Amino acid sequence: MKKTLDLQRMLSVGLSGAALMASTALGLAQNTNPTNTFDATGSTASFATWWGPTTPTMTWDGALDSANDANSGSARYSAAFTGAAGEQFMTFFTIANRWGWDGGYKIDATTYTNYSFDIKVDPSSFPIVSGGNYGPLEIGLVTDGWGTVGLPTFTIPLTATNWTHVSRPLNPTMAGLEKVVGFYFKMWSNGAQTNTLTFNIDNVSITKPTVPVVIPPPTLELKKAGPTGAVITMDDNGSQWQRNAISTPSGGGPYTWASQGSYPVSYSLTIADFPAIKSHLGFEAHIYLANGDTSSANDQTGGAPDWTVPDIFIFRVENHRSELHVTNQDLTITTNVTYDAMAQIQWKTNYPAANSTNIPVIAFAPSPVGTWTVTFTDATHGNLTGPGLSATNFTMPEDAVLSNFSPVTSFLQFGMFKNDGANDGHNNQSAGTLSRVAFTGGAAPFDDQFSGATLTNNNAWRKTSASAVQYVPPGTAWVLDWTLPARGFIAQSAPAVTGVWGNAAISSSYTIGSKVRNLIPGAGLGNQNYYRLTKRPFTKLQILLPGETAAPDTATGKTGTPTPQQATVPFNIVVNAVDETWHVITDVSDTVKITSTDAFAFLPADAALSSGTATFSLTLGDAGNSHTITATDVTDATKAAATSAPVQVNF
Repeated sequence: MKKTLDLQRMLSVGLSGAALMASTALGLAQNTNPTNTFDATGSTASFATWWGPTTPTMTWDGALDSANDANSGSARYSAAFTGAAGEQFMTFFTIANRWGWDGGYKIDATTYTNYSFDIKVDPSSFPIVSGGNYGPLEIGLVTDGWGTVGLPTFTIPLTATNWTHVSRPLNPTMAGLEKVVGFYFKMWSNGAQTNTLTFNIDNVSITKPTVPVVIPPPTLELKKAGPTGAVITMDDNGSQWQRNAISTPSGGGPYTWASQGSYPVSYSLTIADFPAIKSHLGFEAHIYLANGDTSSANDQTGGAPDWTVPDIFIFRVENHRSELHVTNQDLTITTNVTYDAMAQIQWKTNYPAANSTNIPVIAFAPSPVGTWTVTFTDATHGNLTGPGLSATNFTMPEDAVLSNFSPVTSFLQFGMFKNDGANDGHNNQSAGTLSRVAFTGGAAPFDDQFSGATLTNNNAWRKTSASAVQYVPPGTAWVLDWTLPARGFIAQSAPAVTGVWGNAAISSSYTIGSKVRNLIPGAGLGNQNYYRLTKRPFTKLQILLPGETAAPDTATGKTGTPTPQQATVPFNIVVNAVDETWHVITDVSDTVKITSTDAFAFLPADAALSSGTATFSLTLGDAGNSHTITATDVTDATKAAATSAPVQVNF
């Protein structure tokens, strides 16, 4: 109890420390609004298709402009939909707009308030008959490292055959907003579009207001760590169809019950943590057993096997709401609403790009949390058990089992699925934890209770997403969360409020919704610990030569001796943005100039720091002498320049 009380006190100190820095977190009042108005042929230089299967043509249209400007134009999309299942496209272009996949111009959009564009549909396009519109256009921002920030979908109305303005608000707590490099346009048709859809877009822009935008400082929350296991988180990516999972190793089977030869054979997962039922209706946990012969490599480590794989067996359990309407003799209608878990067994064969239509079991339980097991007593008979659920039997056709569920190449996935629009969007934080998964009674059995130091310790699990699938190892004592944005802030801990403060011991960090989650190991913690967030000020540059290593909190900020260089042979140096005690400040993107006392040196062009650091290549030419190298901040002359130790130049 002593530790718990002290940790609660510690948290309030961290909150105060963060709040004191609110005045420093102001957006600059600059009217720097990057807009592509498509004025010339080169306006579509960076347009690229990220994935298909539909690949639209994207061209500059000099005859059509939203303002009827004869000296401008727009970008024309033409997507040749045919009405086939699974048709979709994902396209994007960058702010730099020099070539495809060009992330060379990055914007911190946390102080921007809107993303907007104009759209006009070619009247030759057929609307979706059932919906009375031209389809859902998913929109958002592309981030450095080729991630995305999803925004609310724009369903293109029938009136969009005239120019239509679309605007979506930006929230500064959206993960990745500090590193925007471009814009995306995406459409999932899945057969709804039966002919070519053609539309033009113009004036694609993100907007910063002319008055300062106040960025709230991050706030801290400390709580006991959850159960050990695989934590599977849904991104705020604008799509309700996201799935994430762990997959069995490539070639690790056979996992199919039909190929075992002896029974019983069972598949099991234990859900240790799950989103609240009422606020996350439809959120799902599942086991997929996919036919390896009719699936692709991508199905095993990403995508949506339950949709794409033609032959698949599924167990799924989701948060569920049901209504019972009761009419009394006096015609009074009473509605009883209950919340529970709905579990299903599903399967399909020879049915790609579609949901399973064979559902031999639908059952209800008080909660998804607990152990769920699918057991086959022979090749065609099985039962489902779960928390608060009696064994429920089911039967599968013999021909389907023998034809489609016997290949030794089949693989297993244990995962989570948003499955509902309510489980997407900013601040949702949809996540669940699997504390145990098992395949027993078969030729390649496993029973993984996640007791290793890493997720892959026991079974070489493959992740469908490196960021969305995380691992809470044994020995994790606390979870320290802080809100976004928190660019440049670092976590520190101390045994007392008065210090001494040092970098907090964090075993791993990942983003969940609008927060950064940090796992704190129990090893090394004393009777009490205090945590705070602080933002180190960028004051100067640092140069690291070959042979030198960064050493924060030392007199010079580095250790080692510079390695002599050979004249006319290029070598690399590292330039860092640092504070007074030589810690790298990761939210700096200033431009740096490199100079040298060597008059014969070949020097690099000025370049911007990325996350506070950059590598420059240069060549010295004055053999037989030693020279220094200087890095100067071109963006902000108040930051102290860095001059290196002398470098010996050899013949």
